[in-house]
Amino acid sequence: MIRITDRTLSCIDERYCDKSALSDFLNFLIETDPGAIELSEKMYNLLSPLPEYSYALRVENAADAEKYPHVKEFVCRGVQADDGKVRAEIPLGNTFKAPDETIARYGSYAKVRVQGLDNIMCDDYMRVFQYLKESFNGDIEFCPQNRFHCATALAAEWITSGAGNGSKSRVVTSFGGIGGFAPTEELVMILRENRIRNENKTYEFFPEMTRLFRGITKKYVRPNKPVIGGRIFHVESGVHVDGILKQPKCYEPFAPEIAGQKRKIVLGKHSGTASIMAKLSEFDIEYPQERVPFVLEQIKKRAAERNGKVSDREFVKLINEQLLKEQIARERES
Repeated sequence: MIRITDRTLSCIDERYCDKSALSDFLNFLIETDPGAIELSEKMYNLLSPLPEYSYALRVENAADAEKYPHVKEFVCRGVQADDGKVRAEIPLGNTFKAPDETIARYGSYAKVRVQGLDNIMCDDYMRVFQYLKESFNGDIEFCPQNRFHCATALAAEWITSGAGNGSKSRVVTSFGGIGGFAPTEELVMILRENRIRNENKTYEFFPEMTRLFRGITKKYVRPNKPVIGGRIFHVESGVHVDGILKQPKCYEPFAPEIAGQKRKIVLGKHSGTASIMAKLSEFDIEYPQERVPFVLEQIKKRAAERNGKVSDREFVKLINEQLLKEQIARERES
């Protein structure tokens, strides 16, 4: 069984206190359905009463768990003693092997979270996974960090390899990768597309969720950010446009609609005939096919002059101008 713990709301508790926006974001997290959502004490108190879901509460000291009798799961760094209730977070950094004193202290704990290990993708990571299983006898939650930009791959490999002790493969992520962890949206999409988890689920709310995320965190989301970037389905290259129109699955890891996006053909200096034909079809414009190369030449010229794109509005204007000129020419000939 697979469980993802999303820790977004424990990463942003010092950034924002707008309860309405945070409540909306929490509802989107629940709709994403990671499996569990981690909250800081500040977020727990701010957002209570919480919608029904599985939560883990991050506490500064293990003894603080006693203040929350209705919470079933806790996470704490530096747990002094194992009571079976609080998950001990163990930072391992960029090491391939946990220090002996760490194994001696936490090896027999019932619940642990191993955090770090960003660079094990550069080594035999399967061997490292096996080492973790042998070193920690309890329920292991894997929280790879993303300083080497490998956290999503590591989280996916942990799950698909069946790593982890007990009945669950557990990983920890955060939306947008905030805090330096594997992005939740990337992992859930990987699992969906590989038919491992929620294979029929759609995430059409991701654009609105991303908008909220930007407002709450003041964090810039790159246009080419996997899954939630606003331009990941924008395509200009003529070869790619032609290929996508013929067989999208060869170029797109998933259909745009699954993540609430739309495919957009962008006109520029790399466009080809297929792009012009697609735009004509998009705007339901009838135009002689033999004149398409001339239009393409004009598009490329304009794009090169400004070193940028040609908007849809400019394209339609150009086509209308050409149609008008051709009509005038025909009338003069007759």
